[in-house]
Amino acid sequence: MTSFLSRDEEALSRRFLEEGYVIAPCEDAQALQGLVDALLEETNAWMTSRGSGRSLTDLAASHEHVATADLNDLRLHLFATLNSDDGLRRRYFDLAATLLTTLVGNELAMQTKVNLSIQQPDDPTSILDIHSDVWTGDSPFQVVLWTPLTDAADSNAMFFLPPRQSHEAFRRVRRGELPSMEAIRAAYAAHIAPVNIETGRILVFNSNCLHGNQLNTTTTSRWSLNCRFVSLLAPATNPERRLGSFYTPISARAATRAGLEALRMLEEES
Repeated sequence: MTSFLSRDEEALSRRFLEEGYVIAPCEDAQALQGLVDALLEETNAWMTSRGSGRSLTDLAASHEHVATADLNDLRLHLFATLNSDDGLRRRYFDLAATLLTTLVGNELAMQTKVNLSIQQPDDPTSILDIHSDVWTGDSPFQVVLWTPLTDAADSNAMFFLPPRQSHEAFRRVRRGELPSMEAIRAAYAAHIAPVNIETGRILVFNSNCLHGNQLNTTTTSRWSLNCRFVSLLAPATNPERRLGSFYTPISARAATRAGLEALRMLEEES
């Protein structure tokens, strides 16, 4: 395959393909801090509305203020509040704009919502078992921009199975050798590892690879945001994950817009 990528772009691409993810410094520290501040402010407002006189100053300590029974109500409230901000998606993209352009392309579509995850210590309701997004209908061409808002390590980090083992697991599932996700976890336990990442850095990962989280047995809460990105012209593989509903274009170039308009006119003629 002919490639006009730079040496650095080639190295980055090779790392992504071999390891399944890339960790890099956040490209807009101010935007990241703004997201943290907004979540702290809204969480404190939510706590006040429920009669709490305490104030949360560190998201990693949310378990000291929010009971497990109330956590999903808080998460849904924050999700709705965040995504009611028209500028959220642009600020989130800016956290990794250059990295996404290198790995995915300069014409992108972005998931319509930015997702929020909160995993407090010893909370079984926040476990997301091992899975692959493409196995559940997402585009095989997409990547996920995963952003920790608190340090993530060990059992409060997401875990990941590298591409080679993930692909092998898929083939074994198709052959009937691994009948369940529990069987996959057991078969590849030696290869599944947490993705340790500090605040101020971002993670872009291949969501075709198996990943998930487990019971947080640490003493700190983990807060993170995630959103999916795909090349604007990548083949659509699932009508429920189409442009205009699940994804929306964010960087369509002039020639692509002109071409799509020409196709529309040709369809009208036929």
